[in-house]
Amino acid sequence: MSAILDAKRAVERRLSRAFPTTAISYENVEFQPTDALYLRTAFRVNRPTDDSIGNDCYRENITFTVFVCDKLNKGTSNAINIAEQIRSLFYKRLTLQENTTRIHILQVPQVSTAAKTVDRLVIPVVITLTVEVF
Repeated sequence: MSAILDAKRAVERRLSRAFPTTAISYENVEFQPTDALYLRTAFRVNRPTDDSIGNDCYRENITFTVFVCDKLNKGTSNAINIAEQIRSLFYKRLTLQENTTRIHILQVPQVSTAAKTVDRLVIPVVITLTVEVF
């Protein structure tokens, strides 16, 4: 089984269970934005860390970003509140297990600067994952 896919499945499932009534746009899945607040995800696999003992052991370093997308012209408090809930959901020292893959969060997720797009206020929450591969 792929450690990358295990990590993706684990964090996306955790997010969707925490926000069951919020629309979530996943990578390469058809999505029609709603008028309400919605979440959009991005999954970036970075260079692995290869400082472990043994030929088959290494760590995948993955950035999981959740974009909180809210309506314009209603302030930032609602979007910031949701972003902080996401940060709390993926708290530092959290370990998730998917199949035989362990996914660790070793840093506090970053709630980044709000940005205005054509029709949305977007606040990224950047979550760094460390995935053990044996």
